[in-house]
Amino acid sequence: MPPPADYLTIDVYDHPPRGPWAWSRSVKSVLRQPIAGLRSVTVNHSNHATHSLSPRSVVQPGRALIAAWDSPESALAAFRGPLAMAVQAPGRFSLDGEVARVRLEQPHHDWHGWNPSAEGSDPMSSDEPLVVVVHAIVKPKHLAGFVRNNVHAASRAAFHPGHRGSVDISSQLPFEHTSLSLWQTVKLARDYAYAPGGHAHAMQHARAAETHRIGCFLQVRPLTCSGTLGLDTDAFPDLPPAVRA
Repeated sequence: MPPPADYLTIDVYDHPPRGPWAWSRSVKSVLRQPIAGLRSVTVNHSNHATHSLSPRSVVQPGRALIAAWDSPESALAAFRGPLAMAVQAPGRFSLDGEVARVRLEQPHHDWHGWNPSAEGSDPMSSDEPLVVVVHAIVKPKHLAGFVRNNVHAASRAAFHPGHRGSVDISSQLPFEHTSLSLWQTVKLARDYAYAPGGHAHAMQHARAAETHRIGCFLQVRPLTCSGTLGLDTDAFPDLPPAVRA
């Protein structure tokens, strides 16, 4: 029997405890040791340029820990054990979810060696809440055009009624651009993605011009959630809180 779908944990600090560089160094130090059940992990810079583009939003003050696990039990054991120092300060957004769909731009694409799995997940219905993860590494010659096109996509997300928050992360600056966006329902996320406007234009251009060296798209079913992601209201108030201790 193939292994089950990846259990994904997302933890984002706009202002990490002890400062961004000290937090990143301490987390990376812990991750040098084996951690049971951990399939993949990245330690990332983060900002909110995905929904608000300004000089303040494109600096990298935040940090994000994105991890894929074989089970929720493995994740919780790690957060209560070796990774406790990474997630037990206040002011953190945390979410757990199940990878429900994976689409790669090319069969050989991955996320820094991780091959995400949705094995055994049920298809998502149109009224479910949704997390969309788009991992992309842009070809250097297309970086300026990619950023310019995404100004329009970001502005449209900011005013879309289904948008519940988003963050842009990168573990390999400046060419990696990975976005995590939260949506009230699958239906509203599709409206944002495919209706005429900034995002649809940017997506069509990226595919036609082959602007990405790596492209990986995930739909994630959120299961637990705590905090806000760039907005003033809780992202998914109807979900149970994410447990980290």
